Amino acid sequence: MSDNKAESYRKLLDDVIKELREKSDFPSRWCEHYSENCDATLKDYADGKDVDCGHKCEYCNKFRWVIDRARNYSEKLGISIEEIIQSWEEDRSYWYLNYYQECNQPEINAKNVFVFEDLDEMRQKCGKEFICPCCKGISTNPYECNSGKIVGKGKKGKACDWKSYGFFQFDLAFLYVKSERKGEKCFMPKALNDRQKAFAD
Repeated sequence: MSDNKAESYRKLLDDVIKELREKSDFPSRWCEHYSENCDATLKDYADGKDVDCGHKCEYCNKFRWVIDRARNYSEKLGISIEEIIQSWEEDRSYWYLNYYQECNQPEINAKNVFVFEDLDEMRQKCGKEFICPCCKGISTNPYECNSGKIVGKGKKGKACDWKSYGFFQFDLAFLYVKSERKGEKCFMPKALNDRQKAFAD
């Protein structure tokens, strides 16, 4: 195993092992079969070895999910697994069980996922108009609707202010920029949506 690979997921693995040892979360998440061998088993899995302790606790499953998803990104983007995980861990500021999930790290070949070589290509192809998933209006802000469209009826009606980062998330785009090793969710760029429709017709 390279030092770079081990370092890239070291913080994540440390957090997983800490949870397994301390059992400070809900009892349903505890692993009664935890031993010091779990650390080595998870390291081996990250290194590409076909190993499995046979016990499907939520902590270990999440670690494997992260490694598998990083492999998906690496294969599709031509970027090393180390760089993918390092980028995720640099951005992670909260609990890994909440941070690592489908809406934050979708498969690269999933619907509404777009890959760009650099920021210039992203800006050129996305344009400056974005479709709010709530009111379907055109917003110039990709994260907070400023379309001016009224949602709600009567006295309850108000200008839409839907947020791409709110609790309810749907019909968003995921934009990944290879040069930055970063991806993010935002409203669907109108230009990309129009292009998708043209290809579908």
